[in-house]
Amino acid sequence: MRRRLKEAVRLHAGFAMQPGHDYVVVARRDVLDASFQELAAELKSRVETRPKHRRPGDGRPRNL
Repeated sequence: MRRRLKEAVRLHAGFAMQPGHDYVVVARRDVLDASFQELAAELKSRVETRPKHRRPGDGRPRNL
């Protein structure tokens, strides 16, 4: 499972990852039965549609 997931990340999700950052990918048991194509497509879809979180101090004025 780990090799397939790492390869799917390398091929299909690396575009969204920034150098110097750590990422955690949590695999569910369903990954064991999925084909590599299904795994890669789902991973790519989730990376593309993930909401961007803003941190405090992101440049927006605060309402005081």
